[in-house]
Amino acid sequence: MKNTFRIFFLLVLVLVSQQMVGQNLNRSGIVTDNQNIALPGVNVIEKGTANGVSTDFDGKYSINVSNPSAVLVFSSVGFLTQEIRAGQSSTINVSMEEDAAKLDEVVVIGYGTQKKKDLTGAVASADLKQFEDSPNTSIIQSLQGSLPGITIGQTTTAGSDPSILVRGRSTLGGNTGVLIILDGAVYRGAFTDLNPADIESVDVLKDPSSKAIYGAQAANGIIMVTSKKGKKNQKTEVSYSTYYSMQSPIKDRKTLNRAEFIESSRLNQYTRGFLAPDFTIPNPNYDYLLDSGVAVSADLQNSISNGTDFDWFEAGQNSSPYIVDHQFSVKGGGENTSYFLSAGYTDQLGWIIGDNYNRKSVRINIDTQVNDWLKVGINTFGAFSDRSGESPNLQTFVLMSPLYTPTNEDGTFVINPSGSSLTSPFLSIQSEDLNKQNNIGAQAYLSIDIPGIRGLNYRLNFNNNYRWFQGYNSNIYGANGLGSASKTNSFTYDTAMDHILNYDIHLDDDQLHGLKATLVYGYNKIENQTTRASATQFENQSLGFNNLGVGLIPVVSSGGYEESFLSTTARVIYDYDGKYLFNASIRRDGHSAFAEGNKIGYFPALSAGWVLSEEAFLSKYSKINLIKLRGSYGLNGNTSPRYSAQNTYASNPSNQYVFGDNAPTVNSFVLNRLISPDLTWEKTEGYNVGLDFGFFSNRITGSADYYLSTTRDLLFDRTLSATSGVNSIRVNIGELQNTGIEFNLNFNPVRTKDWNWDLGFNFSTNDNKITHLTGEDLDNDGVEDDLVQNNYFIGKSIGTVYTYVQDGIYQLDDVIPTGYEPGSYRFKDLDDNGVIDEQDRTFIGQREADYQFGITNNLTYKNFSFKFFISSIQGGIGPNDPWAGAGGFYGLTTYVGNNRFNDIDYWSPSNPNAEFNRANSNLGGVDFTPFKDRSFVRLQDISIGYTLDRDLLEKIKLVGVKFYVSGKNLGTWTKWQGWDPETVSGLGINTSTGLPVMKSYNLGIDITF
Repeated sequence: MKNTFRIFFLLVLVLVSQQMVGQNLNRSGIVTDNQNIALPGVNVIEKGTANGVSTDFDGKYSINVSNPSAVLVFSSVGFLTQEIRAGQSSTINVSMEEDAAKLDEVVVIGYGTQKKKDLTGAVASADLKQFEDSPNTSIIQSLQGSLPGITIGQTTTAGSDPSILVRGRSTLGGNTGVLIILDGAVYRGAFTDLNPADIESVDVLKDPSSKAIYGAQAANGIIMVTSKKGKKNQKTEVSYSTYYSMQSPIKDRKTLNRAEFIESSRLNQYTRGFLAPDFTIPNPNYDYLLDSGVAVSADLQNSISNGTDFDWFEAGQNSSPYIVDHQFSVKGGGENTSYFLSAGYTDQLGWIIGDNYNRKSVRINIDTQVNDWLKVGINTFGAFSDRSGESPNLQTFVLMSPLYTPTNEDGTFVINPSGSSLTSPFLSIQSEDLNKQNNIGAQAYLSIDIPGIRGLNYRLNFNNNYRWFQGYNSNIYGANGLGSASKTNSFTYDTAMDHILNYDIHLDDDQLHGLKATLVYGYNKIENQTTRASATQFENQSLGFNNLGVGLIPVVSSGGYEESFLSTTARVIYDYDGKYLFNASIRRDGHSAFAEGNKIGYFPALSAGWVLSEEAFLSKYSKINLIKLRGSYGLNGNTSPRYSAQNTYASNPSNQYVFGDNAPTVNSFVLNRLISPDLTWEKTEGYNVGLDFGFFSNRITGSADYYLSTTRDLLFDRTLSATSGVNSIRVNIGELQNTGIEFNLNFNPVRTKDWNWDLGFNFSTNDNKITHLTGEDLDNDGVEDDLVQNNYFIGKSIGTVYTYVQDGIYQLDDVIPTGYEPGSYRFKDLDDNGVIDEQDRTFIGQREADYQFGITNNLTYKNFSFKFFISSIQGGIGPNDPWAGAGGFYGLTTYVGNNRFNDIDYWSPSNPNAEFNRANSNLGGVDFTPFKDRSFVRLQDISIGYTLDRDLLEKIKLVGVKFYVSGKNLGTWTKWQGWDPETVSGLGINTSTGLPVMKSYNLGIDITF
């Protein structure tokens, strides 16, 4: 019996050992992305079993499989899942390919996140990698033209923020800015204070249901910004990146030189400078000085005789504008704590002298899992911006005559050349100027998983943002040469607290019914204090803003404000089996700007989605990855400026109180703004229907949306009659609509081991229309009145252009009406009454574009990458008056006349078919500005990159090295004249639109240790 048992036991051991040997097939390797960068945390699982491992810090894995026929499944969020048979080789290296659709990608929404495939609203996510090689000092510049429905303008000064418009303008007089949410908290600082290298993702909430979660501040769109973080169990990663950007205007323009300036004066005095009757043959007896018709100064005569030819415009430019950027970061994590630390330095020299920008930034993000139910963290950043340096007025550089130099023979500066009303622009550069903006933000949170209640979590967010501004200036040439100085300090403290309760569960054992419920109670308060002191007429030029007390005319002023928001929010998200999606929310908002009875507003939202591709009748088709229908409704609000519910008064020095000595000594206070006690929120009600799709293993993905939004109770400053003693009163009036379509399409036509090619196309339109205004019918014609004086017309867009119709230019042999002359514009007499007056105005177009589109390309071959982005705006008109900002006669007066650009096609007897009128020609009292089509196509970004091979990196002990060269705004195809059609910078030299957009050539390197 014992022998039988021993034999049986030995047989079992043999069988078990053989089985164990069979299970001990080891497979190992390295998992990388398509740039040969190691991927930690990739799941490697033997298909059909619970046997699995994850790649380590270096992307390495090792797993034992049952047999050579076993299939290994490699999966990671954001990458395509790969299945590879174990086979006979013990080494299996895998290159993961990014998922073109990224449907499992997490998108940031209000007070939480959601998988992209589960969204029921219209949310656009920026592809920051597409633009990581572009020299953008602001992260928002990476979104220009790349997201449908979002219009982001170009910047023309160093360190400036662009304008942002989401699905058109929805207000007449309310707040027009988008709401920025940074790491879950409202952020009211500048985008330029956020280091682009610290940003992980940017998502834009566009439709009313997505925006309604932020209620009263949501009408203009919401931009969700998430900063970078470390990951638990991540090897410490140290990164350094730098780039140098060489910049110049996208268009080269010149002003008239000496000879051109004198000839221009002859043309402007054509009746003396040329022979009658056609004034095309130069008058041989014409003398520039004697025939000017005025007494010419001795200085001007000397300047002409000496042959002075000074280019003020070129002298006012920096010869080599640039951006230099350095970024350093450390990220990683242990078992319980993760961290991200960074420091950045950006220095920008603008195109015009004195236009400078310097930013130093730091960030510390730390998250710690204290125990099974408690997690805490802190996100802090500091941005210290310096714009010191007085930037002179470009307009003055253009207007200064080449017949003068900025300095006298002894080297002193000329203040007013030959008595000109223009002050030399070089004087302001001599000023001692300090302009610093500091921004420090800190957000602390704690997250508690409530013990005993599965899926219930409480989170407390506490956010502080402290901004202070220092603006100091000493101008020794100010106040008519007697000197002026000022000192301004402004402090803004922004604090917010959110209590968030989340309940995330499945309601059944089969996990078919998913429920997420959220409750939020929030409070936000903003406080500001500002003081300013100034003085003029200093006894010594060495005195300045630190010596204001010795100025002869000191002025001291101060101000401040407070405003607060209080909100309660509830939201429910439900899905059944990933096929039927539902989202409902309501927010109760309060704002201190409104009067009692109107402080509170309610903002509900509903949305639903149907994933047709999960239905049995479609899921059997393997080529269909996603078809989802979406529909949503929401009500958003827009607030009025602080203290809108209170009358305001102003000190009036022209009317003073008289006391016992019969002398007026105390300024009176007068009412300067009247309020309406019924003033309330603007309300934007909107609908959105959309389609998301993915086909052929998500090689083709995209979305399409149609939206309609109506804004009512528009905030508007209504002009009052002069007899009221008040200029205006803020009221609610009328309504306007925005409708549009948006389309986004992505292709991945090539996806192999060595090659990958991604193409993207986005297209959007927006039709803006005022549908109702005041309801008045003062002329009793049965039609509601327009607000003509404000350029607001029922049935037209906010940006409609209502003006005269140009009908050529009057020539020498024309019958010319009184008030006009040869070279004047001719206008159409639309009412045929023989007089050009306001009744001859009509609608000639609108400033808003008809549509816009963008094209992205990202081609990679092994370690090489090639990217470009083309943006375009089509339709819309903009003002393009060559004489805008001219400031007077181009030629001789009692002093030297104003100069101009040399690329203006203007009328003269020898150029009768010119596009523009003669300088300073009379227009019969008509106020007219020519408008031009501002359509364009622009090569906005292009780059070529190379990533070092992994074998070489291992030898030099580095994780990753990438070199790149790139260009920005290298080509613009347009019929627009002047600087730039996107910024509507035309041929003229108005201060507000006179600066050009810059193009750049860039060289950069990214290193990871």
